[in-house]
Amino acid sequence: MDKPRDIKPSMIDPLHAMLGYQLRRTSVAVMSALADELAPLEINPGEASLLMVIGANHGCTQSDISRALRARPANLVPLINKLVMSGALERAPGKGRAIALSLSKAGEILYAKVERIFDDHEARIGRSVPADRRAELVELLRRIGDDACIAMHCAARDA
Repeated sequence: MDKPRDIKPSMIDPLHAMLGYQLRRTSVAVMSALADELAPLEINPGEASLLMVIGANHGCTQSDISRALRARPANLVPLINKLVMSGALERAPGKGRAIALSLSKAGEILYAKVERIFDDHEARIGRSVPADRRAELVELLRRIGDDACIAMHCAARDA
């Protein structure tokens, strides 16, 4: 006679309804997909995001970017350096001691490719979001980020 099989009930997932957990899972999936899409350009999502911000804000400074992205300036330095070394960014004297960042010719070409990847990626990850609810969802996510930042006492939360 066969042994009875051990039948386990479905596991209870206490995290299933937690907003923070679902945001984290979503973030990991979204950023992993974006990294795969950017890989042929030999650029990661952080570098691509920085390129997008600089491309949209010619002559911005590291401080400007830090405030806009709520990133620590020290965390931006390696990204900026990599993009400068690759020839995508140029540095120029700005106001006072600030250094202005802009795209080089090669950076403009890379920017156009990255922009297309971001656009395609946004279309893919947003396909389940009704068009008339997209702005609302983005605003709610911004508010959640603001609330989390306030809880963490982010220095740049009012940027």
